[in-house]
Amino acid sequence: MWRGRAAAGDKSVAGRKATSKRLYVPPAAAITLALTCVGLISACGSSGTSGTTTKSLDVARVERAIEQSIMNQRHLKSKIDCPAKVLQKPGKFACIATTFAPKKPHREVKTGFLVTIHNDKGYVTYVGK
Repeated sequence: MWRGRAAAGDKSVAGRKATSKRLYVPPAAAITLALTCVGLISACGSSGTSGTTTKSLDVARVERAIEQSIMNQRHLKSKIDCPAKVLQKPGKFACIATTFAPKKPHREVKTGFLVTIHNDKGYVTYVGK
C-alpha cells in the first residue's frame, strides 16, 4: 500500500480523511507470487554443490607454518610432510617434521605433529608430539 502526501495543488485527495483500501489480488496471481517467493527463499545460500564441501585445505601453508615454528623455537631447518589433500572441514590429521640433531652425530630426527582443523574456513592449530 502506498502512503504519502498529496501535492499542494492536488484536489483529488484534499480535505479527505485517509482510509485504508484493500488491494484485490486474483487467486492465480497470489499462488504464483507465493511459489515464486518460496523458490527464491529456497535458493538463498545455495552454491550449487548441494551442501557438500569440496574445498581443500591449503596444506602447503600449514607445512610452512610448522617449518617456521621449528626454526623460531629450535633454530633448526626442517622438512615437513603432510597429506597431499585434506578437506577443509573440522577434524584432525598428522604431519611429520624431519630435522637433524644439532649435536654429533647429526642423525635424522622425525617428530609427529597433530594438526587440528577447527572450522570450514581453514583455521588450524598444531602440536608437536
